[in-house]
Amino acid sequence: QFASTLLNMAAVHSTMASSTWCQARSSLRAAAAASTPKFRVHKTRVCIARAEQEPTTVVTTVEPPATQAAAPVPSTSTNFSANSANSGNGIAAGAALAAVAAFAVGRLFSGGPSLAALEELATPLDVALSNGKPTVVEFYANWCKVCNELVPDEIAIEKQYGSSVNLVMLNIENTKWAEEAAEYRVGGIPHFVFIDKEGKPLAAAVGRLPRSVLEGNVAALADGKPLPFAGARGPTSSMTPPDGAAATRQAAPRDHA
Repeated sequence: QFASTLLNMAAVHSTMASSTWCQARSSLRAAAAASTPKFRVHKTRVCIARAEQEPTTVVTTVEPPATQAAAPVPSTSTNFSANSANSGNGIAAGAALAAVAAFAVGRLFSGGPSLAALEELATPLDVALSNGKPTVVEFYANWCKVCNELVPDEIAIEKQYGSSVNLVMLNIENTKWAEEAAEYRVGGIPHFVFIDKEGKPLAAAVGRLPRSVLEGNVAALADGKPLPFAGARGPTSSMTPPDGAAATRQAAPRDHA
């Protein structure tokens, strides 16, 4: 009987031990589940000890999120070079245009007003001989050095007396004026003929004349007075071009030169 009692007690003890083990295992599983992290776990290793050992230790290794590669910084060296090249081309083009403009302006104004400007101020011969005003006729040529030298003085005089005295420009290179050149015995240029308001030639003056001489005759002509410097003469240019070629210019529409 005593032996039977011992066996029964051993069986009860075994049953209790088994129950305790099951409870411990369930508790450990619950603890493991409760300790699971809320974020993503890449690698998890769980070590569970028996009921009679130390509490469960959960070791979690979390891989840090991959760092996004920085976007490459666009290189500005190429753009800068291109912009510099474009800027350099623009500056070079601007400089070239400025040089051309300066050259053109220099050519236009070098030496003062030109014979072309004086021609623009002139009155056609047929108009001058019919408008009732006295007239100064000048025979000239574009290549005439003395004629070009007198242009500034003549423009100033024309602006002062243009309202009362006609200025007529006859280019001897134009065969249209060959008859007039012969009539007024033009042998050197510039050759000035002073005509009264009735169309009667009063006097002539030839060559490089001082402004005071030319202006004195024009002023007297405007006032209807005798010319103070009738027959004045100065250095002249030849009637032929410097290369000796004959004048062959033909008349053009509305050409009074």
